[in-house]
Amino acid sequence: MTCRPSGLPLLIHGLLAFLMLVGHTGSIAYGQATNIVATPSGPGGLGTSLSTSGNTTNITGGTRPGSGPNLFHSFNQFSVGTGDVAAFVNPGGVSNVISRVIGGSPSNINGTVQALNANLFFINPSGIVFGPNAQLNVSGSAYFSTAQQLRLSDGGIFTANTGLLAFDSTLSVGSPVSFGFFGQGPYGSIVLSSPSTVLQTGAVLGLMGGGIQINGSKISAQRVMLGSTSSAGEMSVQPFVGNPFSGASGNGQVQALPGTLIVAGGGGVIPASIDVTPNVSVPTGAQANTTTNPINQRVTQIQVVGVNLGGLPPLPTANAASVNTTNPVEPVAFLNRAAVLLPQDAPTPPAPLLTSRCAARKDGAFSSLVQASRDVTPSQPGGSLAAPVVLQEVGGEGEPGAPATQTAQGQGQSTAQLMESWQGC
Repeated sequence: MTCRPSGLPLLIHGLLAFLMLVGHTGSIAYGQATNIVATPSGPGGLGTSLSTSGNTTNITGGTRPGSGPNLFHSFNQFSVGTGDVAAFVNPGGVSNVISRVIGGSPSNINGTVQALNANLFFINPSGIVFGPNAQLNVSGSAYFSTAQQLRLSDGGIFTANTGLLAFDSTLSVGSPVSFGFFGQGPYGSIVLSSPSTVLQTGAVLGLMGGGIQINGSKISAQRVMLGSTSSAGEMSVQPFVGNPFSGASGNGQVQALPGTLIVAGGGGVIPASIDVTPNVSVPTGAQANTTTNPINQRVTQIQVVGVNLGGLPPLPTANAASVNTTNPVEPVAFLNRAAVLLPQDAPTPPAPLLTSRCAARKDGAFSSLVQASRDVTPSQPGGSLAAPVVLQEVGGEGEPGAPATQTAQGQGQSTAQLMESWQGC
């Protein structure tokens, strides 16, 4: 472990890091390579194993209570690069592959996610981005969510909250019932990043998060469920339930750009329908046209046409406390000895990039270079720090003022205190 020197070398290093950040944010949806890291044994570890064959990462092991229909996996990181395949390999008798990502970074899917002969349930509270080459090869239904937990029919809880991993003892053979959003929002978003993005399954395709943005992409399934919320509640994952969003407020954002096409149908036993909460919002100059089955009044197609004149409002950005309500972690100190892009809630959502003690950050029109008073690298992915960290601004651009500091509560404390001011250099 090395500490960067102060002065000009730090400034240069920070500037380089900032340039890396700009490039990173521009390509986060589809520029990353495959990065799948199973949660190791210990708290949160569920016995997930990984092996690679060519461009395919085979996912085996996991936890299967009572040799029943549910197979649970846990990951610290889960992103799939262009042309690569993440293949869940399931033993006979498994009906539901249920996975979580607890490391604190969004999942960037630009390859293929495969789960044959089973339904797939995937949770990452930090966000999910489908790139232009993303594909689903799922035999059954596929649900992707930024909720904190999945509730089972017998009361079992599968949680992605690292402070509540003791609930792993409740994992069971119960059928998946609903995604749960808890604590104060905003919650992570789900983004279909490109007109080339096509997601389809032969049963249910559910996207449920704090915000959903569809950038001219295509979605096709027997039943499509698109749900967004900014407050606590539950969204059903039961394929035959009438209103999957009756347990949630539906006060989030479901956005779609021109070119978006959502189609439900295909002759399966699940009623063909598109269920959306809240209503799809489109930019000025566009409109969402719907097709409704005249017999049962279910919407079976949504097509967004027109031009994008007004843009779309920004999606909400999950904060550390909403991802981990019992043990909030300072986002810029949530690392694994590498540059990591993470959401943050104050003063507005910046995108920090930090390696060891050096960081570059950007917030609206301002940018700054900061350094930590000590090393801020936790011992393992998803780990938290045992004591507060203070970041001191060493260079920036913006309003004159006092040096910027940012303090976050350490492990075992319930709130994060964020203080910002900007200093010119």
